[in-house]
Amino acid sequence: MPLSAATADNIIVKNYLDGIPIPLNETIFTGYNLFVCAAILILVPILATYMVPKNPKTVDPALLAEEPSFQKKLPKDAPPALKMEESVILAYTIVVVGVVYLGNHFYEKGIAGLDINTVNLIFVVIGLALHKTPMAYMRAISSAAKSTAGILVQFPFYAAIALMMEHSGLGGIITDWFVDVSNKETFPVLTFFSSAAINFAVPSGGGHWVIQGPFIIEAAKSLGADVGKATMAIAYGEQWANMAQPFWALPALAIAGLGVRDIMGYCITALIFTVPIFVIGLYFF
Repeated sequence: MPLSAATADNIIVKNYLDGIPIPLNETIFTGYNLFVCAAILILVPILATYMVPKNPKTVDPALLAEEPSFQKKLPKDAPPALKMEESVILAYTIVVVGVVYLGNHFYEKGIAGLDINTVNLIFVVIGLALHKTPMAYMRAISSAAKSTAGILVQFPFYAAIALMMEHSGLGGIITDWFVDVSNKETFPVLTFFSSAAINFAVPSGGGHWVIQGPFIIEAAKSLGADVGKATMAIAYGEQWANMAQPFWALPALAIAGLGVRDIMGYCITALIFTVPIFVIGLYFF
């Protein structure tokens, strides 16, 4: 969400922030976010040590074996087109061009140049560098994309929900409610809890931002509240509520031979334990 808010051509930035993005030094690189991150990184592992069962289940080491390489060896008489697809030189040429562009981009804009587009480019460059050939990278993406089909299907529905909220006037009603029941200081905390509630219907950061971002930003502007902190409050609430519906853990659970029921107690404990951390960060910093 903060990366989307820092991207000038993001639809919410265009429509609700007059095309002026929120720089990361007002969201991710702030004192309250550093406090929240540090507190969670330090305290939650300590909590986890007290939750370790006496007889924990173990994972079959064979299930953790590395995946086979996505690189492919070609015969000497392979046609030029196939050789290009499997060319290390071609892949690293693209990597070098990407690195040069990113270096120049950040030299000119500094940290303000970091947005959703540059982050995507960074991942593409790293992916190509690690997989070494264009087709190896594409095979890895094709393999990984199988598990994201459900998420891809959800996003058109999120867009439809956002339009319904906007054109039906429901977004405006919710905005007015936030303005009526909160003030400049309490607004981020209320946003956090409302975001957690909405997450049960829209458990996705991107879709969540599209749906809740518009009316939260409008309410923040009306109250004179920190728009950057409001954005982070939406992100916090979405992440925090994932403890109550840990679909993110399904791949790991499948490897360990566990069900969601086996981890819910630990997740809910972490959810309750971290409430004060988020509230302190949003209200007192």
